[in-house]
Amino acid sequence: MPACVKARRRRGFTLPELASVVAIMGVVASVVVPPLGRVLDRAAVREGVERLAAAHATARELAISRGALARLEIDRAAHAVTVSVQRTARAWDTVGTYPLGTALITCSNPTLVFNPIGLGYGTSNTRVIFSRGAAADTITTSRTGRLRR
Repeated sequence: MPACVKARRRRGFTLPELASVVAIMGVVASVVVPPLGRVLDRAAVREGVERLAAAHATARELAISRGALARLEIDRAAHAVTVSVQRTARAWDTVGTYPLGTALITCSNPTLVFNPIGLGYGTSNTRVIFSRGAAADTITTSRTGRLRR
């Protein structure tokens, strides 16, 4: 071949080579994506459990440190929890509202109240279930104010 023809030739990939690479990537993606989804589901559930445990500890410690009733309210629709402290017999001061992540929340009692010594007050026994996909975790709060995972 003459030198001028060789210079005009371009190097590149042929259509069959590109198609085979795309097919291999599709096979690898079909193997990797389902386990990745399960990992993300477990992470979302773990995030919700850890955030609720932190809010639970905050509410209980506030009740003890302030010598007043403290309330923890779970809003399932907003995926959030609100911590409040009783100011007077009918007034509550909201300390903060904290997000619980993206997992589905099911609970037997959406309101937990702690007395000034950190024990559950009234009907404070509750079970909260966080679920997403195939992943699920349960938190149970006893009357003594303890959290069990």
